[in-house]
Amino acid sequence: MSDLVYLLPFREKANASAAEVMIYILVEHQSTVDRTMGLRLLSYMCQIWERQRREYITQKVPKGEWRFQPIIPIVFYTGEQKWETLPSLETLMDLPEALSRFLPRFDVLLLDVKRAADETLVQSDHPFGWLLTVLKEEESDIEPFVDALLRFGEHLQGLPEAERSVWQQAIYYLYLLIFFRRSVEEQAVLEQIVSETQPYLGLSEEEEQLMQSMAEHYFQQGREQGAHQTSIETTLNILTERFSNVDADELRTRLEAVTDLNRLKQLSLNAAIAESFNAFQEALNANSAT
Repeated sequence: MSDLVYLLPFREKANASAAEVMIYILVEHQSTVDRTMGLRLLSYMCQIWERQRREYITQKVPKGEWRFQPIIPIVFYTGEQKWETLPSLETLMDLPEALSRFLPRFDVLLLDVKRAADETLVQSDHPFGWLLTVLKEEESDIEPFVDALLRFGEHLQGLPEAERSVWQQAIYYLYLLIFFRRSVEEQAVLEQIVSETQPYLGLSEEEEQLMQSMAEHYFQQGREQGAHQTSIETTLNILTERFSNVDADELRTRLEAVTDLNRLKQLSLNAAIAESFNAFQEALNANSAT
């Protein structure tokens, strides 16, 4: 789980003046359909509001002035199975119609990456949207996957310098995606495609070495140690290379407690794109909670 905070202008009617509204955007990444998602989202939302309540108490704000920010929950779904029903608490209860009005209700936005049209994903021309067009094809044959990857590389060439840091994170994510999701026979070709995009990013020597070390670690140790241990070691390598405040022994213990291989792989991706070690720890805590 991650949450973003925005202060946005909001106009209720076309001719009305815009008022500034503080909103939370709660993003929950999911690779499988989860019938309990409505309950999980409500739990996360209550945690956010509880955090705001504690801040008001700490700051000694009078209760009459308390105003809790609205939350927009978004499920970022990358699974293959179609999510037929949007998450809600109603799907978890057998209630007479007369009692349904007592249930907490909130709308949920579902971004189903695998079924979204490419035109929709890249509509804003943001780097993340172009990355999603590659993620869409992670289970496809090599031809559509490589086509998406090449389009990704072509778009890099027109990248403004101001967005360089965003694309660096996208490259890290994509690099790990290739080496965790694609077949061994394809990886040499795909690594070459990714490496050809590096000059457009102006990656430093240290960053290129980090990406190469991830590949070498996968090839040399992945088959010997097994996918589970490889994911742990890869995550540790990435974090210790990127951040100085990592307690590797404590972190290893926590990662070894994660038995779901898909979650471990997702944590490796989180390690590559997290803005700070604290941000990665939040992702790890969210995995532990689920």
